[in-house]
Amino acid sequence: MGGFLGSAVNLGVTFSIVYFFPRNPFAPFIGFFLGTFLNQAFHYLYYHVVYVNQEIRMRTSFPIHLFMSVWVSAGSALLLWVFMQVLQWPLLESIAMCLSILIVSNALLNRISTFSSAKMAEVEYREMDEDYYDGMTDEKRVSRFRAWYHRSRYERLTAHVTAYFKKGMKMADLGCGNCFWNIHHLPVFGLDINSKMLAFAKRQKRLAGFKVCSDLSKTGLKPKSLDVVLMSEVLEHVFNVGEVLSEVRRILEDNGTFLITVPYDFFMGPFFILFNLNCLYMGYVKGSLYHKYRCGHIHHYTKKRLAMTLKENGFELTKVYVVNGLLLYASARKTGVPINRPEGGSLKRLAVK
Repeated sequence: MGGFLGSAVNLGVTFSIVYFFPRNPFAPFIGFFLGTFLNQAFHYLYYHVVYVNQEIRMRTSFPIHLFMSVWVSAGSALLLWVFMQVLQWPLLESIAMCLSILIVSNALLNRISTFSSAKMAEVEYREMDEDYYDGMTDEKRVSRFRAWYHRSRYERLTAHVTAYFKKGMKMADLGCGNCFWNIHHLPVFGLDINSKMLAFAKRQKRLAGFKVCSDLSKTGLKPKSLDVVLMSEVLEHVFNVGEVLSEVRRILEDNGTFLITVPYDFFMGPFFILFNLNCLYMGYVKGSLYHKYRCGHIHHYTKKRLAMTLKENGFELTKVYVVNGLLLYASARKTGVPINRPEGGSLKRLAVK
């Protein structure tokens, strides 16, 4: 319905300009530019106002969407000029072809790069194989680049955690998957929605204990019972970020460390391009529903956006750096509490209520 109405707006504006300015040779191109731009504006309003769905909705900010709309509109007008002036096609046929191409470009630029569903992706993730993340590092199962990327991020994550974890500390990994990073078998308590991955991680001694948890804002862990809380590539999937960070603040010691990794995901940046190409290939060529929903990525973080999100929820960044140009690795602490960690960390007993 949205696509039909948007195309109708485009056609109406284009033919109105041609009708009122019949002697202007640029009228079709100006009209199609304006029509396409209003088509894009219509879709922006449609998905923000009319199509009210908290799980599948446009995530680009207004300035970025405006930038995209102008370029799509200009490209559409140029394409119309090629069909009419170079190929000598009639106006109606040229516009019909341009609209067909516009539908595809909208699918690629708007839907593939800005839409996702946390809930739909979660359904697929629950049923993933227990060794899914192990497979991501195997060149026999994935491309060399993907294998290198995942091996590298896990190696860096291991180093990131061990820089803060000391013997005797209590630690939980929220959204841990099969905890592939924990090659040193640190006593980590894991929470995730995939029970197979959790059980596999326990057998591999990557987890000391675990709990299947469908909502990370309700972990059931004791208040201030943890010295370190890790969320590695989880925040971009979480719809209720504020509630989840409030829970992290509740279960973390006042002088505890919150470790975070997220994709370094800004418009047309390296991760943005590679991730969307991979989702397009895996989702629409290989048929992976998980990738069709963009792996549930509904938030996009830069250093500034991550710092702002944490600040709004009672944390401040103590360190943040870029890994391989694709990821952000960070540490944070609670705001409003003194920096005074006891040697060796807290020995409070980690338990589920």
